Amino acid sequence: MLKTWMLALLSAALLVSAQNASAFLVATEPARLNPSVPTDIFVAGLGVNQGTQFLQSAILGAKISRDRFPQRQRVIISALNDSVGYESGLLEKAGLQSRKADDDHLTGDRLVATLESLGVKARSLQFYGHSNTYNGFRLQTKYKRLDHDDEAFAKIGRFMDSKSFAVFHSCNSAWFLAPTAAKLWNRPVFGSFAGSNFQNLMTDGNWYYNDPGLYPSNLNWKNTTTQLTKASLSCGDGRCVRLKPVNHNYYDSFGRFEKGLGFYKGFAPSASMLPQAVLHFTMMTPTTTPMTLQSSREDFAKAIADWMCPSDRSHDKYDACLAAIQNEEFKSKPNLSFYENTSIACDHISCNTAVKCKAFKVVFSVPCKTVELREGRSTVFSDQLKYGFQGFDQLSRGEISL
Repeated sequence: MLKTWMLALLSAALLVSAQNASAFLVATEPARLNPSVPTDIFVAGLGVNQGTQFLQSAILGAKISRDRFPQRQRVIISALNDSVGYESGLLEKAGLQSRKADDDHLTGDRLVATLESLGVKARSLQFYGHSNTYNGFRLQTKYKRLDHDDEAFAKIGRFMDSKSFAVFHSCNSAWFLAPTAAKLWNRPVFGSFAGSNFQNLMTDGNWYYNDPGLYPSNLNWKNTTTQLTKASLSCGDGRCVRLKPVNHNYYDSFGRFEKGLGFYKGFAPSASMLPQAVLHFTMMTPTTTPMTLQSSREDFAKAIADWMCPSDRSHDKYDACLAAIQNEEFKSKPNLSFYENTSIACDHISCNTAVKCKAFKVVFSVPCKTVELREGRSTVFSDQLKYGFQGFDQLSRGEISL
């Protein structure tokens, strides 16, 4: 009996070891990709203490893609958080076919090799994960991140098509990652100037950050994705979760910053790329007012407000922000802002404020801080809204396509 018990225990240990040896997963829809079909690609980094929430955010993104752009293909590349069986099951339940479980860690080089092997071009490329200004986006291992000055980082742009955009759903990704990517990849790229936190959809039909105290105590999480997706899917196990920048300055162990933004900021080599990109990003975002290519201007106003307006517990700031968008107040007030602190001033390429980091993080408790390069009040909120509505009008007139 003891011998049998020990063999069973050893077998279980070997199974767990074998599962955890596979470091990242690749899943696609359909199983066989067509190189000539536009493809939405979602990359989920290791969750660490966040579990599979980055993967779940990517899965919800893929479901939004399926609803709003059914003619496209979808790919999810995800660092393994728990086990191959469990996470492959999540992907397959979401309608994606598991292609492989790779034994290597998901590094920048492995990401480039995987994108190369897929043989498709991204119409959108979205990253979900941890990042910081000091050493970049965490794909998997803590010590070998995807940084803006990596050789592998520069290569990613060759897998994007001429209508594509990218976004880093992560903390502080707009200081270095997004503007550098926009330059190297020659595409519009969105990033965050603050911490990026998880949100859940609640029973009043709105998104709230899912930390206690940041949502009304009388509300509960939504049971299904009915409000977001055409198919009614369970919201259990975090399946109705997305990432959004918080509405206050970043103040943590990696830095203390004096300015920021409460929404993702778009950068591009040319400002003329941003109308299409802001519209496209809105179309690909899990918004409580679902968008289609035939949506009205009124619905577009609600959808863009969903990711550009503050998600405050009282909803007062959100409502004021939505009203300013609906009545086009942003056109006459270029410095309009609903950020709790001072908004950073930027154009489509660079900003008036930069982050400087000390060389040796292990020596200094707070390695990075903001420095002012030049004066100027922020017009980012108004500018980005103008780009979005320009894109909507261009689409309505048939001047652009997604």
